[in-house]
Amino acid sequence: MTSPRLLLDLGNSRLKWALADGSQLQLGAPVAHEPGGLGDLAPLWAAAAGAGSVWLSSTALSLSPALVRAVAERLDLETQVFVSPKEALGIRSAYDQPASLGSDRFLAMAGARTQVSGAFLVADAGTALTLDMVDDGGQHLGGLIVPSPVLMRDALHRGTAGIRTGERVRVREFARNTDDAVWSGACLACAALIGHAYRHGALGVGADVELLLAGGSMPALAPHLSMPHRHLPNLVLEGLSLWASTTLAAAG
Repeated sequence: MTSPRLLLDLGNSRLKWALADGSQLQLGAPVAHEPGGLGDLAPLWAAAAGAGSVWLSSTALSLSPALVRAVAERLDLETQVFVSPKEALGIRSAYDQPASLGSDRFLAMAGARTQVSGAFLVADAGTALTLDMVDDGGQHLGGLIVPSPVLMRDALHRGTAGIRTGERVRVREFARNTDDAVWSGACLACAALIGHAYRHGALGVGADVELLLAGGSMPALAPHLSMPHRHLPNLVLEGLSLWASTTLAAAG
């Protein structure tokens, strides 16, 4: 029996992880970052004690070295770190400098490619909202990045003297208090951008486009989308699993 693979998706605010045994993912509870550190990883270490390999995608680059060191100390394993290539896993990057495309975005597209036969748009809302359009042949057509609703709200707090709000509240077409006005504006702006990308993606490929949603902030946006969509929250981990399987198979 082969040992399971530990998959690590280190984002800007949370570490998502899973154990992969074949094509099956056993998802662990995400771990929020602590100021200056990785957070409480005790549940991860307990679950991953029998792992045979470790595979990492990271957008929190300042924390990556600490995570790699912790894996080596706790599990005595070397971590394989994904860097976005020009072409792999059924996806061809549109970027002139492929390595500058976020590894999470490339892997999310690769994970989506295994589930969608035609063109698709991946909308991933975490700390940022990223959008990536892929045609039916696996060609990445490019993407967009904006702050998520939470980051938009926080930017208003930092950049203005008069706008102070509570936590996320209600989304209204025209709000009657500042809390609702800020949150409504942020959510509806992100939802409008997703709609814009969806429509122009369909025009660009001349065919129907499947909209795939992921990310921890997406539940706030999904109710305000008028187009059909699927929620696939673990696309990055699924892409990591595909990369691990492909790499290990190529190594014999």
